[in-house]
Amino acid sequence: MNIKPIDMNYIEAATKLAVDNYLCEQQEVSALFNNKYETEISKYINELFSCALGVMVFENDELLGYMAFRLSGYEDYNGYKKAYSPIYGYGIKGGIDRGKIASLLFQYASENLIKLNVRNFEVKVYSHDKEVISSFVLNQFGILCTDAIKDIDTQFCDTNTNILKYCELTKHDILLHRESLLKLWRSLAKHLQASPTYYYGEEFTDNAYWEYINDVNTRLFVAMDEGEIIGILDASCDGNCFANSDKNTINVGDLYLKSAYRGKNFAQELLQYVSNVLKKENYKRLWVEHGTTNPNAQRFWDRYFSRFTYTLTRNIDERIVKQYIGNSYDCEKNVK
Repeated sequence: MNIKPIDMNYIEAATKLAVDNYLCEQQEVSALFNNKYETEISKYINELFSCALGVMVFENDELLGYMAFRLSGYEDYNGYKKAYSPIYGYGIKGGIDRGKIASLLFQYASENLIKLNVRNFEVKVYSHDKEVISSFVLNQFGILCTDAIKDIDTQFCDTNTNILKYCELTKHDILLHRESLLKLWRSLAKHLQASPTYYYGEEFTDNAYWEYINDVNTRLFVAMDEGEIIGILDASCDGNCFANSDKNTINVGDLYLKSAYRGKNFAQELLQYVSNVLKKENYKRLWVEHGTTNPNAQRFWDRYFSRFTYTLTRNIDERIVKQYIGNSYDCEKNVK
């Protein structure tokens, strides 16, 4: 096998691998559309390959696999960078040792990226691509979060207790309930910082949340008990890949209820209310991104949604990165 740098001449071959990988996932997750997305994937791969950050594996001039990255623009407190590979950022041929190919791709791609002061790697993979996931886990990657999707016709609950009132807030309503909403947001942040999630969330600021819920593309739904807001759920059309970016698919997230109202089916009722509203507007699917460190959240979301991607992450020891910075290496190699 030959390892070579990313080559723009192989966009068509890379697109075929990426399409085949998606169709394999679609067979496992019925809410994913049976669509090859060739045009979209080809466009995205073309943009990604232009970054020239990645490698390809060949056997007798046949492309067996590729992995490409882009720099995220994020730098940590020591100035180290992050490299990100989206879901179309890898493609590996079926019928071969795909785990081995995945390991080789990361091995040689990371050498060049570390030289560019990259310490953190994020790779998005299909949730049922067990060979590739196993390979990355054995390469010390951990699971950061998952994307999951569902058909909007699949219900969250059949009945309503009629104890709480559910509604969508207008932008004027949001302004009137500013302090109540920010208080719930702060409680959500503390909830995620507690055991077992331990997510600090530097982005969890009042200003960031306030700007988000007042954005024209964000919708905010609430649960109310005698006029008091006790639960929140936002929704927005912000798909993060070709598979969930169509006009009939919407993202839900940041679901939070006050502790006294949990375990009583109110979260399901709020989600069902939101689902009913969106269905009338011709939305067909809901998707959610959630962390995987909270077992209660996992059980809740997995009851209704099907995972279709994982975001994997790995940090390299900064002392190792320092050894690589400024060093050159030959990306083209022959391996067994």
